[in-house]
Amino acid sequence: MEDMVMWFGSLLFLVLFSFLAFVFVIFMSSLWMRKSYPSYEPAVSVVIPAYNEERGIAACLDSIQRQQYPKEKIELIVVDDGSTDRTLSVVQQHKGAVVLRQDHLGKSAALNRGAAHASHDIIFTVDADTVLDPWCIREIVKPFSDTMVGATTGTSTVSRKSSIAEIFQNVEYHYNNLIRQSFSTVFDNGIWFFGALACYRKDVLQKIGLFKKDTLTEDMDIALEIKKAGYKTIHARAAYGATAVPRTWKELAAQRERWWTGVLQSLIKNRSLLHWKASPSILFLFINQFWWSGYAFLSLPLIIYQIFYWLPDGGSLSILSYLFRWFTLSGPLFVLYKIPEWGISWYSFFGVLSGILSALMIIAAIRMFRDSFSLKNLCAIFFYFPYTIVLNTIIIMSVLRFRRQKVMFFRR
Repeated sequence: MEDMVMWFGSLLFLVLFSFLAFVFVIFMSSLWMRKSYPSYEPAVSVVIPAYNEERGIAACLDSIQRQQYPKEKIELIVVDDGSTDRTLSVVQQHKGAVVLRQDHLGKSAALNRGAAHASHDIIFTVDADTVLDPWCIREIVKPFSDTMVGATTGTSTVSRKSSIAEIFQNVEYHYNNLIRQSFSTVFDNGIWFFGALACYRKDVLQKIGLFKKDTLTEDMDIALEIKKAGYKTIHARAAYGATAVPRTWKELAAQRERWWTGVLQSLIKNRSLLHWKASPSILFLFINQFWWSGYAFLSLPLIIYQIFYWLPDGGSLSILSYLFRWFTLSGPLFVLYKIPEWGISWYSFFGVLSGILSALMIIAAIRMFRDSFSLKNLCAIFFYFPYTIVLNTIIIMSVLRFRRQKVMFFRR
C-alpha cells in the first residue's frame, strides 16, 4: 500500500514538473522573441466602473491625468454604480470627468453603460483601485496597430505590500505576469486576461454583445468571446498599473474562490474554442484550469502523507528542522545537496525539481517587472510553498461549491 501511494505521488509530481517545465520553455523562448509595435496614438475613452470606491478612486483619477499621452485624445468616464459612500463627491472634484449614475446593477452593467457612452473606438477600462504608470495608456494601445487585436491587458502589480497576504500576492502577480507575457509573445495571443487594466475595440465589444452577467468573471468571459470572434488578445508588458489586493486571508479566499469559479464558468461557456486547431494559448487556458482543479484535490492528501512518511524519529529539534525544510525553499536545495550521499529518490525527485523551477521563474519575474529583491520578496520566495497550499485549498473549496453557483449559460 505504501509503495502504491508513493508511486502515485511520484507520477503526480512528474506531471507537475512536466507542466512547469513546459511553461519554463515558453518563458525562455519568449526572451528571444520580443515583439515590438509601432507608435500608435488613437483617441481613447477611459471607463472607470465604481461602487463605494471613495478611498482609492482619487489616486486612480490623478494617475490618468498624469498620463504621457495627448490630453485631447483622452475621454474620461466614471460610472457610479449606485455608491452609498462619498465616491460621487470625490469624482466630482476632478475636472474633465464625465460622471454617469445608475442604480447598483453590477460591474458588467457599469462597463456596458460606459462603453455605450464612449465617443472613441478604443475603450480602456480601469478598476477604481488601480493607479496607472504615466506611460500606461501609450503602451497598452500600441498593439491595436494590428487590426486583428481585439483587446489588450496590461501588467498589474500590487500597490500595497504591508500584510503577509499582500506580500505573497505581490510575488504571485509577478509570476503570473511572466507567464502571461511569455505566452502572448511566443504565440501572439494572450492567456489570462486581467480586467482591472484592459483595453478593447468598441466595435468588437458591440459585435459580441458587450459584457455579460452570466459568469463571475466578466473580464475572462469577454476575452474568450473576443477570441471566439476571431480576434487576438495581447499582453502589453510595458503598460503598468498598481492595484489594491486583499489584505487578509479571508478576503483573499473570497476573491480567489470567485475568480476560480468564474474562470471555470467562462471556459465551460466558451468550450467551443477547445478544438485541435486552437491556439496553444487557448489550449493552455483550458488545461491549466482543469489540471490545477484536479491537482489541488490529489496533492494535498499526498503531501500530508509524505510529511508523515518521512517524519524523523528524533527529538523536537529534529522534527522542527525537518518541517522547516518541507515548507521552505531550503528543502529542495537540501535534497539536491544530499544527492551524492542519499542518491535520487523518485518519490520526491520531481517535487523537488518543481519547487526549484518555480523559484527560478519567480526570481526572473521579479527582475523582469521592475521590482527589487527586498527582504519581503525574498521571504515570500523562500516560504512560497505554504502559500501554494493555501491557494490549492481555496481551489478545492471553489470546485466543491461550483455546482451551487447560478450559471445561467447552462440553459442556453
